[in-house]
Amino acid sequence: MPNRKENYVDMEKFRETRNAQRKRYYAKTAKYKSRRWTIEEDKKVLAHTVSDTELSSYIQRSVQSIQARRHILRKSRQ
Repeated sequence: MPNRKENYVDMEKFRETRNAQRKRYYAKTAKYKSRRWTIEEDKKVLAHTVSDTELSSYIQRSVQSIQARRHILRKSRQ
């Protein structure tokens, strides 16, 4: 991966590049309104049978919210 932190001499340039990449990635799916999670959505998030990007378009949730929800659900199972 070319954009590793160790490869940058200027850390400000690294932060700008990293933030630009994050914005491009999350701009694809961060367009949905917030609403309560359903049991069916929770099951799909935990099953993790498709990529988060595909699941995002299917259940109309952002990739970031899917990842956060999976973390919360797994943590609550313990």
